[in-house]
Amino acid sequence: MPNPVEPNSPVFSVLDVIAAILTLAGLLPTAGGLPSIAPAAVPLADAMWFTANLTGPAILLAAGLRLLLRRLPRYLYLSGYTLLLLIAGELRLFAIGFRRLALDWLVTALCITLLLLLFRHVWVWGAVGGLWSGALLGVWVIGGLMAYSSATTALFPALLAIQIVGAITALVVGVLHLRLRPRLQPN
Repeated sequence: MPNPVEPNSPVFSVLDVIAAILTLAGLLPTAGGLPSIAPAAVPLADAMWFTANLTGPAILLAAGLRLLLRRLPRYLYLSGYTLLLLIAGELRLFAIGFRRLALDWLVTALCITLLLLLFRHVWVWGAVGGLWSGALLGVWVIGGLMAYSSATTALFPALLAIQIVGAITALVVGVLHLRLRPRLQPN
């Protein structure tokens, strides 16, 4: 059985995917809960909001899937991943009635793809995606803990628990990618 922390083992790839799913679960309510609050005078403001909140998990997911699909040529993988990102995002926006945000999601998906092209290496994708997601979730966790501590209710919100676990997992995965970078394949 391969060592789970070995960067070329499927367990490491699955850890990336799980961390991306956890961070998406923690960030989607925030990223999706505040669209179109910007005034019409700011074009593509929602695209900037989506990009700031969802790029980290999307890049981390790309790293995990790339390690699982390492036999695919790089540009074929990036084309497929971009298409998957576009379809999933657009379907979600149309399902909840935010059809006017389709262009914003297209811009976000293209920004994510551009970053993947610029970063080139899978270990950079994992490190940037994990650290970006963990830091952003950490900010939301601090805000959530401050709100929880000042509330009169004793019920700990489930979203905050997911955000805490997601932040820790994403930061661990990001650091693992930095530490194991020489052994991560493919480029």
